[in-house]
Amino acid sequence: MSENLYLQPSLDRLSDAVLEQNRPGSVDGLLAHHILKDNPFISIDWQVGCTQVWIDMEFKPTNLDHVSALGYFQWAQPVSKFTHQLLDGLSRVRERDAFKGDHLSLARNPTRLLGIILGCLAMGDAASETLLWCRDVLEKMNQKNMSNFDPLLSYLFYRASGTKIPIAPHSSSSLYQLAFSEWAIHHQINVNELSQQQLYERRQSILYRTATDLHFESASQAAFIWSSVTSNLFHALGAELSQPFHVSAVLQNFEASMKRWRWDGDELQKPIRWQVTQEREVQDILWLILRSYFLDVVDEDALPKLGHSTYKADFGIPSLKLIIEAKFATSKDDFKKIEKEIQEDCIPYLRDLRYESLIVFIYDDSASVQEHDITRRALLEVPGIEDVVIVSRPSQLPSKSVITQGEKKSPNGRSNAKIPTP
Repeated sequence: MSENLYLQPSLDRLSDAVLEQNRPGSVDGLLAHHILKDNPFISIDWQVGCTQVWIDMEFKPTNLDHVSALGYFQWAQPVSKFTHQLLDGLSRVRERDAFKGDHLSLARNPTRLLGIILGCLAMGDAASETLLWCRDVLEKMNQKNMSNFDPLLSYLFYRASGTKIPIAPHSSSSLYQLAFSEWAIHHQINVNELSQQQLYERRQSILYRTATDLHFESASQAAFIWSSVTSNLFHALGAELSQPFHVSAVLQNFEASMKRWRWDGDELQKPIRWQVTQEREVQDILWLILRSYFLDVVDEDALPKLGHSTYKADFGIPSLKLIIEAKFATSKDDFKKIEKEIQEDCIPYLRDLRYESLIVFIYDDSASVQEHDITRRALLEVPGIEDVVIVSRPSQLPSKSVITQGEKKSPNGRSNAKIPTP
């Protein structure tokens, strides 16, 4: 795609920066591995692990870089034969003044300090004293207003104390800050949620800045940017290839998918019966289906007010500018009411500039198939409606009226609702 063509030189620079630190015991390389190891779009033959040769030839428990590197490695490989060396190094860390040396101090080097924290967490109770020491260092950094010079510090607070990461809503931050925030959101360690529009603007900003003004100061910063760019490229590619008719095609498979819907017979001691008796339950099924295909689907997306009225779309897919509205028909008479409701709702729904079209999904509990074509044709004439998908209740599932009647329990405590004969 065109974005990849413009970004390729920048992607090469990011890759080269990471690979330069892909060697045993490199603290920056180990942090890059920590950032990228779960990214399915980036494949690296990692060589950053602490090997026996590195331990024998280089490791010194008094060297902070060495202890930090071993901390990263222990976190990534909990079953390690170097626990004794790590505990020795972590105990010596507490003897240091974390603020001595100004810009060379441990407090001014979050990459190194994160390795210490991860090593403590990997060792559990055996390193609890050093973890408390790290927390004290972070608290003093807060008091000294030293906790904002690098976005990575917020991740240190998260690992040391469980404090989730606040995400700035604007997209005017530096490229590194935006990429770090994207990584935090992807790993669900952020305290606040951004709107779909804010996420879209950030992703566009990341791609544009990477192509036109790429700047980073370390392999780990390059790793954050590389991770964000590759994820956003695949997200953009998926959005470019997907169209509203793909959503219709997925929903058209609803009836066939209901073959495995559970409604056990009375011969079972503990029958499982998944009731579908209202619109909300249909929405639950649709969420499971849509979320499996479209990653940016929004559940009950709030729309702008129109006069005194407020509106919520059942589902929105911002990347497709599409709304999906679900309806539940109990009888054939409901179809006329549904037509009217959709016609009235379509105008306020599509006033939102994020959306341009709507798919109507109707679950027909009454199996009034003679009404389907009439309703579908009528709704397709409404401006903005992309498609109308109407499905009928599967035969193994009782209708709402039968289930309601069966709620009078029999003496054995089971529902009197019988399995319908297909």
